Amino acid sequence: MGVNTILIYGGIICFLGIVILLMVYYFWKFHNHSEVDYSKRTELHQNGATEKREQPRADINWVVSIETSDGKIEAQAKNISLGGAFICCKRPLLVGEVFPLTMLGSDHEPVMVTAKVVWSNVNVPEEKVINRGMGVRFLKMSDRHIQLVRQIVEEKN
Repeated sequence: MGVNTILIYGGIICFLGIVILLMVYYFWKFHNHSEVDYSKRTELHQNGATEKREQPRADINWVVSIETSDGKIEAQAKNISLGGAFICCKRPLLVGEVFPLTMLGSDHEPVMVTAKVVWSNVNVPEEKVINRGMGVRFLKMSDRHIQLVRQIVEEKN
């Protein structure tokens, strides 16, 4: 075996090693990619100064019903926007879970949506949580309910 042959085999082995490392990296990145669009995420400041959101939110206190494979969960919606809501509940669902959500507004018209959990404070220690719950993104909502939420947000802002 000559020096040239050793260099060729060494080069091929190095190349294949790099290709394998890149494949592992992209596989890991793809499977750990969050559904949250970080370019549009909410910026919350701990000092209470400013909130920058893509869409304005309105504080509410609506009774909500969450349909899960284990049954119905009763909870409270604490704020809402056209894009989603904060749902206060003792046992938040898993991030990524999609579920039917029915919210009963102040005018008692049920607002029905399909929602997805985008974040949860389930792992935050009890002493650091004001309201245990989860942030949900609305995936599907009727035009009537979109108008209703838009009106509520506009009235409260």
